[in-house]
Amino acid sequence: MVMGWQHEVLLVGDTDFITQQWIQHAFPRDRVVIAEREGTVDGNDRLRIVNMSDANALAEALTTYEFDRIVFFSENLTPRSDRDGDLGALRRLLHAIRNRQTQMLMVSGPESEFTYPENDDVSDTSKSLMSRALEELCLYYARTYRLEAKIIRCPYLYAPERNGATAYFGRLFEQASAGSISFCEREQQQTCFLCADDLAELIYRMFDDWTAESEVFHVPNAFDFTYGDLADVISAAFPGLSVTFGEDRTQHYPADDHALRLRYGWSPRYSLKQDLPLVLQRWKEARAQEQSEKHLIWDFLRNHSKPWIAFEICVTFILEELLRTAVQGDSQLGTVDLRLFFVVIVGTMYGMNAGVFAAALACAGMALSYASNGASFAPLFYDTSNWLAFVVYFVAGAVCGYVQMRNRENLRFMRDENSLLRERLAFLRDLYHDVLDDRRMLRGQIIGRRDSFGKMYAMTRELDEVQPQKLYRAAIRIMQDTLGGDSFGIYRIDNGGRFAHLVAASPQAESLFSKSVLLENYANIVTALDHGGLWVNRNLEQNLPMYAAGVRADGKLSVVIVLAKAQPDQMNLYFQNLFTIMCGLVQSAMVRAFDYENVARQTMLVPGTEFLNTQAFLPKVLAANELKYAHMSNHLLLRVEGAWQDDGSRLRGALRQTDEAGVLQDGNVYVLMNQVSEHELPIINGRLTQAGLHAKLVSVHEEDSLLAEASEQVAAESQADETPRSDAAPNDSASHEGGAA
Repeated sequence: MVMGWQHEVLLVGDTDFITQQWIQHAFPRDRVVIAEREGTVDGNDRLRIVNMSDANALAEALTTYEFDRIVFFSENLTPRSDRDGDLGALRRLLHAIRNRQTQMLMVSGPESEFTYPENDDVSDTSKSLMSRALEELCLYYARTYRLEAKIIRCPYLYAPERNGATAYFGRLFEQASAGSISFCEREQQQTCFLCADDLAELIYRMFDDWTAESEVFHVPNAFDFTYGDLADVISAAFPGLSVTFGEDRTQHYPADDHALRLRYGWSPRYSLKQDLPLVLQRWKEARAQEQSEKHLIWDFLRNHSKPWIAFEICVTFILEELLRTAVQGDSQLGTVDLRLFFVVIVGTMYGMNAGVFAAALACAGMALSYASNGASFAPLFYDTSNWLAFVVYFVAGAVCGYVQMRNRENLRFMRDENSLLRERLAFLRDLYHDVLDDRRMLRGQIIGRRDSFGKMYAMTRELDEVQPQKLYRAAIRIMQDTLGGDSFGIYRIDNGGRFAHLVAASPQAESLFSKSVLLENYANIVTALDHGGLWVNRNLEQNLPMYAAGVRADGKLSVVIVLAKAQPDQMNLYFQNLFTIMCGLVQSAMVRAFDYENVARQTMLVPGTEFLNTQAFLPKVLAANELKYAHMSNHLLLRVEGAWQDDGSRLRGALRQTDEAGVLQDGNVYVLMNQVSEHELPIINGRLTQAGLHAKLVSVHEEDSLLAEASEQVAAESQADETPRSDAAPNDSASHEGGAA
């Protein structure tokens, strides 16, 4: 990480208790980003506060920062919290990081752990149901996507340095300062609180010893402290306090299972009883520093339309003239030029035009004052000594207005410069994203190079399979893990070379592939596979895969491996080479499996027929079931009537190359139809009817029972075949010794 930081951490949710000390305790060597909310501490060089009020802000933050650790604090960590949106916020977060290798830690409240007396009519509450829904949502994303998730079921949190859990203890102390507090809980009900410092220590140890599997941990409530004891401590700080208790159902928190102590060596150290006086002291200090909000009128006076400004100036001029008339004759105030004061104020507030207008009003007021005293206008204008007052008014109005206008111009210039800097920031952010993508790709290459030998060995072991159906599943899984895509498909070409039938596909991606395709419609792909072995959709043509590679057996194109969709960073030479290498490994395994199947084909058949015997047919059906339950393929099992009338040539002629006909332990002939759904049964039955045969669909339940019975019989026969050999060994040895004697 940059500047020696090991990880980038995101803290989101109920972060009211977060402090610099807590960050230093939980993440001493990491850079931390906190989703902004009321009461969050200020940031510094290793702590950033990001506004994530909406989904776009969240997506931008997750793109800007490459978080490898995320901690989600549930709103249920605060008792009787009135904040909503916990479930939706968690879903947006999990959906945004679903395809990233991120360590996700969810800190849930105690609601899902509470139990109630057996004689109680209701065993759950709405909060307990929502808390379990949060946990199930987190575990669902962990199962479905590449997400490492762990859940901590934790008591309510309090933080001595942050006024406790602000939303709860703040209301409690406010009520106490008013003279009375009311608890919904019973007096003997145990409190359920955990110090945030203890949680920081636990989080540090869990990330320090992180494992990939999903786990749920239970944090114990180790201290005996009732709500009656809580009321006693608060009453000691507020003399004369009136305390009432409610009749809520008694809640029982599970006992300590010692899992955290045995796994991480952790147990709670701080009790609410000892920390409550400190919590109360911090609350009093914070309350003393609070200031009432100030309502400023300045912006209101400066942001009006021109007619309203002219009206304000005229009204102010009238008030100024009335005030001047009222203070005339006063020894002190009479020497103050109120007209000049009026011009300066107007020019300063509204600009040059308003200042000149105010100067004109002041001059008019001065002329009217001469006229009111009985003087003539002629000396006023012809005597140059009287011009000084007029000049001063206009100069003052113009200068003050000019200064205000310059300030506006400077403000506009700063806004334009700020806009330009924002554009530059957006450009630099785009560059940063490009560098981040390159870094992520290079990081993956380096990590892949480090453990490439282990991966190659694991892939080789997994591809060491002689049964094609199992090999298809292994190939899809390996290519998903190695290449990172989720839309792989494998097609088997029939003997005629006209059609390609889908035999396996990535889970939940079967809709992207046709069950059967006519190869002549994809002549450009087939030509590329015949010449170069790889086809790339460089023109981004619709309804065509992004990548395709062929597997050749006996000199002919036998299998086609395709990638339906690719990410923008996968359209490069590095990914092409990697895709070619992986397809080469798969090709070697498939050719070996096809060769084995061709050589051993005759030993797998019932003598004199084209039907596979039970020992050969059963593994194929079991492998098809595995593909089905892995959402990689689909199949139907049909029981064929009248198949024994010949050697099976009629039935074989009515089937596709990818279908198999065999016998199970009940002596009936069955057909395994790969990549077929029930709505295609009329077409299949029509084809079999033309061949003089009739088939009946085997239900899923009947199929499972049939396969289980067949597996037991095959296992019993194999054991019976091995028993005589094991018993004969000593006898053979004895006879050999006797002969020698």
